[in-house]
Amino acid sequence: MKIYIDGIEVVCDSDITIEKEFKNSSSVILNNVYPKEWEIDHDYTTRFYFPPSYSICNIYNEEDNLLFSGVVKNTGEIELNPRYPHFCNIQVVDFATFLSEGKTLDYVLADMTVSQAITKVVDSISGYGFVLGTVDLASANDPIGAYSTLEKTAYDVFEYISDITGCRWFTETTNVGQVSINFIDADKLSPGTTIEYNTQFFENYLINDMTFSYGSYDYRNKQIMTGDNVVANITQTETFVTNAYINDYNVGNNVGGIVSITLNGTSQDFVTTAEKNVGITADFYYTPGSTTITSSKSLATGGNLVISYYPIVRGREVVINASEVNRIANSTNTVGSISRYENRNDATTSGELQAIGKSYIKYKGVPEINLNVVTRSYIWNIGETVYFNAPLPELSTNYLVKKISINYLRLSGEIFYTYELNSAFNDENAINYFDNQRYKYNGNIEVGKYINRDIDIENHANLIFYDTVIEEV
Repeated sequence: MKIYIDGIEVVCDSDITIEKEFKNSSSVILNNVYPKEWEIDHDYTTRFYFPPSYSICNIYNEEDNLLFSGVVKNTGEIELNPRYPHFCNIQVVDFATFLSEGKTLDYVLADMTVSQAITKVVDSISGYGFVLGTVDLASANDPIGAYSTLEKTAYDVFEYISDITGCRWFTETTNVGQVSINFIDADKLSPGTTIEYNTQFFENYLINDMTFSYGSYDYRNKQIMTGDNVVANITQTETFVTNAYINDYNVGNNVGGIVSITLNGTSQDFVTTAEKNVGITADFYYTPGSTTITSSKSLATGGNLVISYYPIVRGREVVINASEVNRIANSTNTVGSISRYENRNDATTSGELQAIGKSYIKYKGVPEINLNVVTRSYIWNIGETVYFNAPLPELSTNYLVKKISINYLRLSGEIFYTYELNSAFNDENAINYFDNQRYKYNGNIEVGKYINRDIDIENHANLIFYDTVIEEV
């Protein structure tokens, strides 16, 4: 391998492991790094080498193909003893790190499709070297709800779009300092070489070892999604008697969107305050999230004003995988419900809450298999789907290539590849084994306060009707 940091060729005296991940920043650790020119006079004690943070690091193979490109994040453990070489250890991460630590956004995604929203976000971070890659979504032309990116990073917004569309997004280094952003439906990811469980396959692809682990690390068959400010999917209608001395009329709930306004039976025009500020005129104006609807002119006293709107309410959606509930119920002789909940204040409609819940159930509603393959050949790419023609029925399924570790042995010159494949298409970097759903740090309530109680009826109730008496059993 050839390693360059800010254009200076460097060497290191130990093995190198490059960690490539599906969505998270790929990284590499370089130990005992120093400029290659030091090897001319072997003077390692009078000079120091430590590249500044965010220095560009490129790693090439013997054919000068780019293996890794990123920036130096951390430099440490430099020997200060004048009798020892002043080498350093370096951590390098790829440019995808700027998705979560780059600039925060400050606009609203509204009146556009999913594809247009992705393009807008990528354009806004293009200064970091990000470009739009492949967008292959069945929902690409679906309208996106009004979503505020204020104080969110591009990573946060991409996660939200992935949640509401059920797709997978990932980054790919296409050139030095250039990373593409890709959004693809899970069933459209590129297929990789099928794993055949026989000696010939192991020999052809130089496979040293293959292991699997099976568990319910983040499993659930019931997902509860809540949101504090969600636009309801049913309308609310309120009637006012007009007054010539007032122009503002306050409805009972914050307004998510207006359906219609009539005055004495005649339909009225209406636009948002933001539209008014850019010169659009109408009979009435309103601000989403506010209770006030304002007339553009005085109305005669005694008129009949009817406003129909979508209120903003506390939203709650429940998604259940009934077959999995029944499977666990029969196996454990219990109710069988394995529940998780999540409060999402970035979702603004009940439809978005439901879409996120369905995505969780689809990818986390089955037990998870992690398949690890160690080989001396490069078989798959990050983000490919691989089918395992396995000796056990439980293992015969499709897997997502989630992570690749490239281990370069400096002395022998050999390269080993360790692939991590996941059957549940779980692209997260790590699983939280503790109960991270209950926010314990704000769990105590003050005297006089209360919490909402939402009851899910898990069992059936028999209603017995007599002549005029209803008895619940």
